[in-house]
Amino acid sequence: MRSLRTVLWVLVVVPAACVSRPSFEGPMPTRNQHPAQLLVMHMPPAAAGVLGAGRATVRTNAAYTSLYLFGVKDTATWQMDGEYLRAATELRLGLGAGLQLGVEVAAAHTSGGFLDDFLIGYHDALGLPDQGRDQDQKDAYRVAATRDGRTVWEADQEGAALLDLPITLTWQVLEGGDRRVGVAVRGGVELPTGDERRGFGSGGLDASVGALVDYRLPGLALYGHAQYAWTSTPDQAQRAGLRFGDVTSVGVAGELPLDDTLTALVQIEWETSTLRHLGPSEAAHNQLLGWFGGRLQASPGWSIELAIGEDLRGYASPDVTAWLGMTWKL
Repeated sequence: MRSLRTVLWVLVVVPAACVSRPSFEGPMPTRNQHPAQLLVMHMPPAAAGVLGAGRATVRTNAAYTSLYLFGVKDTATWQMDGEYLRAATELRLGLGAGLQLGVEVAAAHTSGGFLDDFLIGYHDALGLPDQGRDQDQKDAYRVAATRDGRTVWEADQEGAALLDLPITLTWQVLEGGDRRVGVAVRGGVELPTGDERRGFGSGGLDASVGALVDYRLPGLALYGHAQYAWTSTPDQAQRAGLRFGDVTSVGVAGELPLDDTLTALVQIEWETSTLRHLGPSEAAHNQLLGWFGGRLQASPGWSIELAIGEDLRGYASPDVTAWLGMTWKL
């Protein structure tokens, strides 16, 4: 055991010690790609620092997820089979006095996809359960909650659809730095710009509040966030007597510079299920996802991120997600 700890210490500390000018840009702004969770306002992982007055960044993200989960309890069922692309562009603007404004425009694309055969082999190779995916129709699409044989909520198969629009305000309480804790609080609202009839909007004005912390060592940065979101329930679900639950989420992340331009990122986030009142445990379980990737600082003005997201709790979360992100500093 001592030898294993020594090897891990060498693998982590030695590369970081060789970085002459580590650049910490914060965690990736990932989120749960569960179609129902995407209706809930979610302020993404971030560092506790804010931009200075008049400074701005623009970031574009794309997350592509394979979905496969089924559950039944009494007369209620949950079905989630297909592939979901969420693409977003966010503007962050420093307002001065420790304040930062964020606005994000996001869209979705849903389909039966093409990944089923690959993921069946992937799960077999790693000895992971696939819930019978290999016995089901390949590349099919169905995302729906039912009660008594009646659909109470679903996300349509669409070529493209606009999602709800979040607006956030962050206030830096404590400025972080080397061996100093940074703290920020934030809150916001999400405007109902998505089409709730097709399953891409909550149909109401959502709100969220939360906090950010970070702590930086010479060769490692640690981040944490927590938040609570008040959730609206789409009309179709309300008429059927289903209430979407408010969502609490907590996450931690680590950023390890490998050289002056390349950084490794590991992130974990836990959140409660907005469909916990539906009935099936597969819809009610709290969800836990992990993200493993890196960031390349291609120039002082822009960077690119690549990562893979995996459900760390079975029979709850979406399956594997591919993440691509790019950021420009204006």
